Amino acid sequence: MIEDCVMNATDIVALISADSDLVPPIELIQQRFPKIGIKVYFPPSNFSNDLKDNLIHHRSKPVLMIKNIHRFQSALMPDSVSKDGKTYTIPDKWK
Repeated sequence: MIEDCVMNATDIVALISADSDLVPPIELIQQRFPKIGIKVYFPPSNFSNDLKDNLIHHRSKPVLMIKNIHRFQSALMPDSVSKDGKTYTIPDKWK
């Protein structure tokens, strides 16, 4: 996330985690790159008050994936994608 910000390769970063160890890099992005948006998505059954408090302090809020499961499911790519006569399939271990 930080490298994308430094390289000016993003206008928004997304974090899917409830690990409070990620508060310092989030704070660094907020301080050094205030125009870059930050979205934090908490996986089902995981939550971090430290991440939540940081986001609220910066006028944002985390998203609970369990309450928005339909949005995430509709964003999933299919297991196979075809283009120019070739088919690409995700490995079974990713399913």
